[in-house]
Amino acid sequence: MKKFLSLVLSLIMVLSVASFASADQGAAVVVGLAGDPGNIGPFQGMGLGRIGILFTTYEMLMVKDGDDFVGCLMKELTPVDDLTYDVELYDYIVDQAGNPLTASDIKFCFETAKADGNLPKLSSVDSVEVISDYVARFHFTALAAGDLESLLMECPIVTQAAYEASADKMATDPITTSPYQVVDYKTGATITYKRNENYWQKDELTVTTSKHNVDEITFKIIPDPVQMVNALKTKEIDISAAIDGSYISDFMGVEGFDVTQIPDNTTKYLIFNYDSIPSAAERQAIAYAVDVEDIIAFAFDDVGYHAKTVGNNKYPDFVESWNDEEYYEYDEEKAQALFDEAGVSAGKTYRLIYNAADDNAKIVTTIQAALGDFGLNVELIPYDNALFGTYKYDDKKSGEWDIMLDEGGSSNLLTNVWKLTLDARDQTYGKTVGHVLDDQLQSLIEAAINDNSPENMDAFHQYLKEQCYEYGLVSKVNNLAHTTVVTKAVTCFRGQILPGACEY
Repeated sequence: MKKFLSLVLSLIMVLSVASFASADQGAAVVVGLAGDPGNIGPFQGMGLGRIGILFTTYEMLMVKDGDDFVGCLMKELTPVDDLTYDVELYDYIVDQAGNPLTASDIKFCFETAKADGNLPKLSSVDSVEVISDYVARFHFTALAAGDLESLLMECPIVTQAAYEASADKMATDPITTSPYQVVDYKTGATITYKRNENYWQKDELTVTTSKHNVDEITFKIIPDPVQMVNALKTKEIDISAAIDGSYISDFMGVEGFDVTQIPDNTTKYLIFNYDSIPSAAERQAIAYAVDVEDIIAFAFDDVGYHAKTVGNNKYPDFVESWNDEEYYEYDEEKAQALFDEAGVSAGKTYRLIYNAADDNAKIVTTIQAALGDFGLNVELIPYDNALFGTYKYDDKKSGEWDIMLDEGGSSNLLTNVWKLTLDARDQTYGKTVGHVLDDQLQSLIEAAINDNSPENMDAFHQYLKEQCYEYGLVSKVNNLAHTTVVTKAVTCFRGQILPGACEY
């Protein structure tokens, strides 16, 4: 019989006497951000804090606006052949320092980002060629369904002149084409932006992610969920998409506040390090030993659902029949039998690394308790957002962890979620993020990427489930709450707030 999981989180609510936020009449808005972005330079890896500020800080060639992909910096997209496309820029783009943006800047950004290795999707970009001042030709090594749009919105764009003029590669003071410029960044505390009165794009052509309806935006970094709730209650912040489910009822139907619950496009999942856990039976045992319903109850206040693959059902290439399959639902007897088969005895310790931001601490604590029921130890190793994003893709760090709690999402397709960690071609060391080198896995993911038919998707999913190299845990719902100073909350396709596009 499973032991009843009883976890008590002791939190101290600290009431702030700071001045209230003031978004009145479109003057300023304060947004609660659950994670510290760390380095906010253009070519860094994605993470919770960075996702929250991304579209306020940067513009891309293309963005997803509602259900459609549209050009942002890009005016036209012209196919040359199946793997070659010409991108034409608007010919009047300037950054916040007045530097004109040309095709040579596009080449610089994609080549620099690819060389830095923090945006692994860009491995599909073979080269970028300057055709004229405002036309860049992209040569791709391969393009599956949905890849083109995803790749053209993957890399933030800056001018080479501004990037090279920055003393810290824009880690704290990015100069971009966005309608908002960073004017003050206190690491771990706040990031303040002011509207650029000389924003380059015409109003009628401005995409939603680049709208600028407020003069000043401040992101207040509040990793603690109770402090986030308190900040909104006291109106120290105006809006947050990171209100813990345990407290969302405090704002529902309450005068002066409004609430929206938004299905998230990301999924929490476990990555097993093949170098230290090469046994499929052992990986499967861990999956069966963790009761995802406990995670949903404890970390998400019962608002969320058990994933059925590494990814969720928001994507058009998700196979509906997976919803009816058994997917490592908690089973104490199966878990123990598989631990025995793998020769795992009580007292073994697993090192679990995770991003310390968001609700991850509750998730890993639940996993620690679940494996403790089998006499196993879990050493919890938190990293801040910047370090986690770096170590995740660092082959030299593989000896320092056994299990990784990760989170992945895509703008369009489930195959792009899989590519993030499971396509060995996208990693500089030629293996998956979990250090797997499996020809059958690679063949199946390439088939699914090239043709995401239900048959190919299912073949990869079934093999991944059988081998349990990675295991999907929870697809969550974001709780967005705001004061009535915000009359209409607007989010991007990831469910992150677009403060410039909100209405006041």
